[in-house]
Amino acid sequence: MLIERDRLKYLINIKPKAPNLNAYIKTRKEGAPFRPVINSQDAPSYKNAKLLNKKLQNLVKLPNTFITKNSHEGAQDILNIQLHSNNRLISLDIKDLFTNLQVKNILHITGFQLSKNNNDWMLIEQTLYLLKTVLEQNYFQHNNQFYQSNKGITMGPPYLVPLWKYIYNIWKRNT
Repeated sequence: MLIERDRLKYLINIKPKAPNLNAYIKTRKEGAPFRPVINSQDAPSYKNAKLLNKKLQNLVKLPNTFITKNSHEGAQDILNIQLHSNNRLISLDIKDLFTNLQVKNILHITGFQLSKNNNDWMLIEQTLYLLKTVLEQNYFQHNNQFYQSNKGITMGPPYLVPLWKYIYNIWKRNT
C-alpha cells in the first residue's frame, strides 16, 4: 500500500489556494528576460507531491544523478573532478525540458520502471494515480486570473524538484 490509512489525514491541505505565479528577472541574460516561478506551497497537491517524492525514491532505484541545484554548486562539483587527458567534460542546459514532458509519457515510463523493480500491481496503480493527480494540477493564478499550461508540466514548485530529477533521470536512461 502506498499510503497507510492513518497517514491520509495528514495529506489534506486544510486551506488550499491556487498556486501563484511570480517572475524573477534573469539579470545576467541579455535583454533581462524573466523566469516564471510558481509558488505552490498552498496548492491542494503540495503534501501529496512531497509524499510521492519520498515514495518514488524508494520504489524506483536509480543510479546517482549528476544534477546540481545551481551554478555555484555545479562549479564546486567540477573543481573536485579528476580529469585525465582523454576525458571530456560537457555541461548541458536543457531549455524547456519540463514544459516538453507530457504527463502520459511520464506515467508510462514510471509504470515501466515500477514494474521492472518488481513492485506489486496495486502499489504501481496507486503510485501512478497519485503521480497523475499531482502532475495534472498544472495551473496557477496571476492578477486574480487562472491559467493552465497547455503543454507539459510546469517548473517552479520546489517540492517537485526531486520528482523532476527522477523524471529527468528516467528520460535520460531511456533515450
